[in-house]
Amino acid sequence: MRTLFLFLAILAFGAAPAHAASSVTTEHARTSLIAEMTGVAPGGKITLAFAQRLQPGWHVYWKNPGDSGLPLDFKWILPDGASAGTIDYPAPHRIPIGPLVNFGHEGAPVFLTGITAPADAVIGETMAIGLEATWLICAEICVPESGSFSLAVPVVAAPETNTSAASIFASARAAMPVAFDGKAFFSVGGGKLTLDLPARDVADDVYFFPAGENISEPAAPQLMRHKGDRMTLTINGGASLASLGDIVEGVVALQTNGVAAAYDVTAQRRAPSNDAAPAGPLAGFLLAAFLGGALLNLMPCVFPILFVKAASMAKSANSDKGAMRRHGVLYGLGVVATFAALAGLLLALRAGGQEVGWGFHMQSPAIVALSAYVLFAVGLNFSGAFHVGSSLQNVGSGLVAGKDGDVAALMTGVLAVFVAAPCVGPFLTAPIGAAAVLPPVAGFAIFIAMALGLAAPYVALSFAPGIARLLPKPGPWMERFRQALSFPVFAAAAYFLWVLSAQTGGRGLALGLAGLIIVALAARIWEWGRGARWGKVSTALALGLALVPVAMLRPAEACVAAVSGKIAFDPADVAQRRAAGQPVFVDFTAAWCVTCQVNKLTVLSSPKIKAAFEASDVAFVTADWTSRNPVIEQALASFGANGVPLYVYYPPAGDAVILDQPLSERGVLAALAIGRSVN
Repeated sequence: MRTLFLFLAILAFGAAPAHAASSVTTEHARTSLIAEMTGVAPGGKITLAFAQRLQPGWHVYWKNPGDSGLPLDFKWILPDGASAGTIDYPAPHRIPIGPLVNFGHEGAPVFLTGITAPADAVIGETMAIGLEATWLICAEICVPESGSFSLAVPVVAAPETNTSAASIFASARAAMPVAFDGKAFFSVGGGKLTLDLPARDVADDVYFFPAGENISEPAAPQLMRHKGDRMTLTINGGASLASLGDIVEGVVALQTNGVAAAYDVTAQRRAPSNDAAPAGPLAGFLLAAFLGGALLNLMPCVFPILFVKAASMAKSANSDKGAMRRHGVLYGLGVVATFAALAGLLLALRAGGQEVGWGFHMQSPAIVALSAYVLFAVGLNFSGAFHVGSSLQNVGSGLVAGKDGDVAALMTGVLAVFVAAPCVGPFLTAPIGAAAVLPPVAGFAIFIAMALGLAAPYVALSFAPGIARLLPKPGPWMERFRQALSFPVFAAAAYFLWVLSAQTGGRGLALGLAGLIIVALAARIWEWGRGARWGKVSTALALGLALVPVAMLRPAEACVAAVSGKIAFDPADVAQRRAAGQPVFVDFTAAWCVTCQVNKLTVLSSPKIKAAFEASDVAFVTADWTSRNPVIEQALASFGANGVPLYVYYPPAGDAVILDQPLSERGVLAALAIGRSVN
């Protein structure tokens, strides 16, 4: 009856004054632009109704059209000084189209827009309003339609209501969603959007229409739960879920005992409590961070440091036990201090709105190049190209002459963190992800626990009195051992150069190689000078010159999937493939993550895995985080992660599966089997 009444009211405008309405009839709709008032005051506002009467079975679209479609497109033609507001849509409803669901309107929808007149409009004249409107109208087929509308609204001192249009505007406002009473919150995790709302009785059906596109999967069911005076709505996330800001807007539609209601909702991202995190969960995160930090010593990321720590221990264990213990403590201090600095910077950047994650420093080409320089200098020192003191400790002994290698031990801890921090090993995904969203004190504590875990094995060994009995007696073998260690260190430097080339292209690689040549020259000058003042000054100048290529580094224009045949990560593409029923495997990786590269060469490239992917038609997607990419950072955050590697499998149906680490063939095949059973 409401639709019939609106239709008759619209037809009545054939006898209305010329300025009150403008109508257009298209193949599948009759549309009118109607003024609510008979005039407008200077600087005043007049509301216009874009009222449509659609043919039965046809529909137009809401501002978020759902799985397909297009919203209204208005192009206003207004006098100088006038302005148009946004379109107010009536509450949408779901329109199933095969396996898809669209959001739209049927029957006689009315859309409202406010127009503000120029402040200097002259009473007695008219304000000309023009509108070029386009809409997509669909049934079994879709047809784009358009119309040109014009109104001449008198400028008056005291506008009056256009009584012939009063019923249309009253019905239009009744069809609009009303403001939601109470605070609403949302959270994102595991590919889901969760809304937390004040309960509205016990509704039979609740559905959330997000105002932004691709935030949800329109065809997926939404799970509602009541708890006390609150209700939660769990929604399958869409391609844009990971890029959400701190606000989500939309309409919540409820059905209660056959009565429909719709509410405008503005939900705020649920912020972590300012109170300390609950002791139980935080204690679990701290324990996992400590164990994960300790296991980093066995990850490929830290292999270069294991070699140099072995050299240091071999020297100290057979000479000065006190020095060995002191170096162990200083190494631990270097690890903890560097972790604290990086963690503090990370948390500060995130608090300032920066999209960064753990390992962010390795996304800087300058840091990568300097890491290659340091490792190359260490390798030169180990090979005998130059000498600083007599210590076999690594970085400090190659760069800074510290008494008994004290500074060297500290610097070894610093380099260990820089090399180890980019990779996320076993037990670390959850605590690192939690550290990014927990209150700063709790997040910082998690990073310190990880630092203590990384440092603990070496510090414990440095205090082990029986370590000397496990090593050969001092002799010429120690010099040969030191020289042999130069080769894995050179290999680590070469690896960082490869990372640099991935970030900056061929030009960056050339600059990095030029810098290494200058570092080699500085080492040779140091050896020629043998501690003389001119040698020290010349070495310092050469090292300063090595910074010039670093300053010239620029990131490449785009970072593409590093492996031929792989698909570069794009949330919209992943969503499209999932909608088509294709399984998707996402490899969150980075060139600077050694563990990622090892997994790629051993597990993901194995014939068995390749055959399984081909048999199941799995799309292998590479999310390459070598350079900064906020989209990938947000995608990681949606899975509760804050670093790489991370492996996510989307089966043809059902929720995403996060694979356990360390990655294994069995784990990947098990995930594929789970996906097949769900399907």
